[in-house]
Amino acid sequence: MQDQLNRIGIGTGGAPVPVLFFACAAHFMHHVLVSLYLTLVITLVVEWKRDYSELIALWTLGSLMIGAGAPVAGWLADRWGEARVMVLLFFGLGLASVACGLAGTPAGMNMALTLLGVFGALYHPVGNAWVVRHARERGKAVALAGIFGSFGVAAGPVIAGVLNDAIDWRWAFILPGLVTIAFGAGLIGMRIMGHVPDRQADAHPSHEETGTARDRRNVLVILGVTMTLTLIAVTAFVTALPKLVATLDLTSREGLTSSGLITGAIYLAAAGAQFVGGHYADRGAARRTYLVSFVLLAVSLAAAVVTGNWLLLPLAVLIMFLFETIAPIETIFVARYAPAGRRGLFFGMRYAITVVGGPVGVWLVSALVDPSRVFTDLLVGLAGSAFLTGGIGLLLPPDRPLVPQAR
Repeated sequence: MQDQLNRIGIGTGGAPVPVLFFACAAHFMHHVLVSLYLTLVITLVVEWKRDYSELIALWTLGSLMIGAGAPVAGWLADRWGEARVMVLLFFGLGLASVACGLAGTPAGMNMALTLLGVFGALYHPVGNAWVVRHARERGKAVALAGIFGSFGVAAGPVIAGVLNDAIDWRWAFILPGLVTIAFGAGLIGMRIMGHVPDRQADAHPSHEETGTARDRRNVLVILGVTMTLTLIAVTAFVTALPKLVATLDLTSREGLTSSGLITGAIYLAAAGAQFVGGHYADRGAARRTYLVSFVLLAVSLAAAVVTGNWLLLPLAVLIMFLFETIAPIETIFVARYAPAGRRGLFFGMRYAITVVGGPVGVWLVSALVDPSRVFTDLLVGLAGSAFLTGGIGLLLPPDRPLVPQAR
């Protein structure tokens, strides 16, 4: 069964099941925990009798730490080992979430959320480095862990809302935190039993790129530019998407429930695209898939400019599908060209660009969306950005096979 799944691009990619299990659990819980406050703050406005603008600002430093702390997290994994840092991630995230649930004042919540951001910085540089160190077909393994992160993004608001309504806002932080700590204890147990070994070298070193240090450096600079432009674009589109959906007037229901459900459905419909990107990366077509995705992305965004009403929904799914396809390919590029002994650091540097790229994407929405032209200027700008990013991607080295074809 697993061989059949691997052949169609859905599988562990040859990574040990315990490693993939805890990587997927960590990515899922990471996105759940860092999204809880965005929903529960609505309750805190009433409980603490404070303005929304004041309370939502408490997440500013924590969200900043997720990106700013990523290089340090990767550096720590390179020196201490990914598995050990993953244990720290589970316990740190879990305890920080519990601390959020125990906070009694905005100052206490600010401290707890900052800790949540500090430990939240660990997953992406460390989890990705951990997966690629063990996997034979890295694209599949990275995609599997990636899609669980997408599930976490979708599940976070649901978990927050259900626990808040069923118990209260404190337990909406505490229970997911305790579950995360339990995963950490499970990882310790699996390490003691020898099911999650420490590796100083890659399990499948055939992935290593043979170019010179200068060649690697040039490729990583090119990737730095394309990944930054992509991050700005996806942040802008995701930021604008709920408003874009709300303006379509697809339902007569008032409130945010309908538009929220439609937006969530778009994310979930596109999440499986990570398997597409990972599959073609494993088949030696990473660069081609990367470039084709940007061309299709530019065309889709341009088409959205002249499309109205419900027809925008399939286009929105396609746009998110292409962004999700690109994500695992970028991870594979970094894994291929970064020195193996400093891979965590380079993954951390990749995610550190969120400190700059994220705010720029949000700023683009505020700058390019206006009442008269609505989303036209934004969509045209994003289409042009996709063409530009694809053009820069042409500078990447040609594809080469990474693993033998399945028989």
